[in-house]
Amino acid sequence: MKANLAFGNPARRDVLRVAAVSAVGLALPPAASVSAFAGGGGSGPLRSAGVLAFGPDNVLFVGDITGAAVHAFALRATDVTSQQDVELGNFHNFEGRDLVRGLDQKLAALFGTTYDQIVVNDMVVHQPSQQIFISVERGRSTDALPAIVKVNHGELEVLELERIPHSQVGIPNEPDPTAMLEFDTQRSFAITDVKYYNGEIFVTGVSNQQFASTLHRIPYPFNAQMATCTVEIWHPVHGEFETRAPIIRQLIKEVQGEPYLFAVYGCTPLVRFPLASLKDGAHVRGDVIGELGYGANPIDMLTFTDPFDQKEYLLVTIDTRSASRIAILDLGTAKPEPTGGPIDFGPGGLGRTQGLLPIIAEHFAFLNPKWAVEIHRHPKTGYRLDISSLAAPYFFERRDGMSEMNWPDGPDPFHYREHRSEISRGG
Repeated sequence: MKANLAFGNPARRDVLRVAAVSAVGLALPPAASVSAFAGGGGSGPLRSAGVLAFGPDNVLFVGDITGAAVHAFALRATDVTSQQDVELGNFHNFEGRDLVRGLDQKLAALFGTTYDQIVVNDMVVHQPSQQIFISVERGRSTDALPAIVKVNHGELEVLELERIPHSQVGIPNEPDPTAMLEFDTQRSFAITDVKYYNGEIFVTGVSNQQFASTLHRIPYPFNAQMATCTVEIWHPVHGEFETRAPIIRQLIKEVQGEPYLFAVYGCTPLVRFPLASLKDGAHVRGDVIGELGYGANPIDMLTFTDPFDQKEYLLVTIDTRSASRIAILDLGTAKPEPTGGPIDFGPGGLGRTQGLLPIIAEHFAFLNPKWAVEIHRHPKTGYRLDISSLAAPYFFERRDGMSEMNWPDGPDPFHYREHRSEISRGG
C-alpha cells in the first residue's frame, strides 16, 4: 500500500512562497477525536504529559509531573499502525521528507486552540511499527490538558488512553508547587527522564530532599518496591560539586560487559555511573568523562550504529548547537575528569574528541537503522514546526544547503544524479 503522506509526499525544505497557513484554515479532524480531547477523555489518567519511553510488549511509559507519577500504557494491536510503507526519502542522496508539515498548527486545529497554546514535550518511536508518538499539552498553565498523539501516514490521531490497559507508580517527594528556582519552578524538573532497562524503569529528577538530585529504580510490572538514591557530580565548568541540579537525559548501556548509566546534565557534562552503585539509600558521585560545551542543555540522548563503519555511537542532541557523537567503546574507558580546581570552560575529556553533527531539533529519535526523525524549525521555514526524516549517519538535509553541486551541470563527486530515483520506505 502506498503511504498516504500529507501534501503529496513533499520533498523536505521546498521553499514555500506563501504565508503560513493559520489554524483556522486547516482541515479539522473527525468530530469524535475533537470531542474526546475537549472533554478530557483522551487524557485518561494523565494530569500532565512529559517524557516518553517504550518498554517491552508495547508498553508506553509517560512521565506525569502534575500527577507525581509514571504511567504505563500496555498498547494493544489496535493502538498501533505500521508505518513501514511510509516514504522516508532518498538515503544515498541525503534527502528526507516532511512527514508532518506545520505540526503546531495541526495540533492547534485538532485540539481547538491556537498554535501558541500547544506544547510538544517529547517524541518517541515504537520501533516494531516505526510509528511516532508525541506527548502534547494544550495550554501553558497548571491546568493544561495533556494528550498522547500518534502519527499515522501523515495524519495526527489522539491516543484514547482511557481505553488502554494501564498501571502507574507514584514518584515521592516532589517539590512543592510554590518552590522556585531562579527562573523556573522546582517542580518543573521533578521528572526529567524515564528509561526502561532489564525489568526496571529509571526515573531522574528533583526532589524536596536535602540532596535534591534523585534517581529512582522501579521494577516493572509495578509493585511496592522502589530503590531511591541521590546523585552528585563535580562540574568543572562551574568549579563546584552539584547535588541539586538533576540529570536531564540518561541511558543505560553495557560497555564491555559492564552496565552503566550514562547521563548528561544542564551545561552538558557527560557523566558515568556504574549501575551497581545506584542502590537504595546510596549517595553516589558520578564520574564526569566529558564536557560537551557550556551554555547548552541536552534534548535527547540515544545510541545508533553507523550503517557505514558498523560502529556504535552515542548521540546527544543539544538545544543551542550541533549534536555530539561519541564512540560507545570510549564511554567505558574514558578517564574521569579531576575534581577540585578552578572553573574550566573546557571542552574536557571526551568533549575534546567528540564529533559534531548538524542536528538542531526540538526532539529527535530513530525510526530504523538508516533513518532518524526530528521535530524542528528550519531557518527557511521558521514559521512552522515540522516532523521530518533525516538519513543516518550524517543527519543533514542536502536540499537545505548551497554548494557547487547544486548546479545542473556542476560536479557530482557523490554520484547523486545516478541515484536520484531511489526512494526509501520505512521497512
